[in-house]
Amino acid sequence: MIDLNTLEERCPKCIGKGGIENTTWYHDWTMYNFRSQVLGTKDKPNIINNETPDPPCEPMLFFCRNCHGRGKILTDEGKRLMEFVRFWMNPNY
Repeated sequence: MIDLNTLEERCPKCIGKGGIENTTWYHDWTMYNFRSQVLGTKDKPNIINNETPDPPCEPMLFFCRNCHGRGKILTDEGKRLMEFVRFWMNPNY
């Protein structure tokens, strides 16, 4: 019987999240945490008085190129199994 836990492992690049945080958003995240924890309010900031700058135009997370957003990668044993399945699924052989 095949142990399925040995076929994949957590991606070392994104630590299993499937994405890598964009560092341009750190300022906005710290301001939100400061506002909600220290000031004790989760209200939206007053846009008329321009309390907060516009958020970055980039995404919050970039998909991990190592695992393609899955959070897991195949082990050597998993790669061998996938090659075996691909070979036998191809009717041209």
